[in-house]
Amino acid sequence: MTQLNELKLINDSNIIYLKKLNRSYKRNEIVKNILNDEACFFKMNKNDAYLILQNIGILKEQIDIIYQKLISSEEFYRLFKAKKIDLNDKDILIKYPIYDTDDLFKNKKSFK
Repeated sequence: MTQLNELKLINDSNIIYLKKLNRSYKRNEIVKNILNDEACFFKMNKNDAYLILQNIGILKEQIDIIYQKLISSEEFYRLFKAKKIDLNDKDILIKYPIYDTDDLFKNKKSFK
């Protein structure tokens, strides 16, 4: 399960819990809509991301660790391969270089 899926699950649980208590869950519904975009954390600044993680209920001492996983180069590349991230998308604020693995070893210069 990806980190984002875990956050969705926590947020959905919070919605159910707040409904049972007959309390407002409007914020969690907004967060749910944001989390529907798998690339959402690459499209927002760090402060907004921290706010979302706090609204979900992530402990302050865990927020930075989770945020770093959500915006890792591995996650970026996974989303790129799944066509969830377009490098030309102007909304993407956090980007990593994409290397053409077929072209990495084409330079035939020999080192002596």
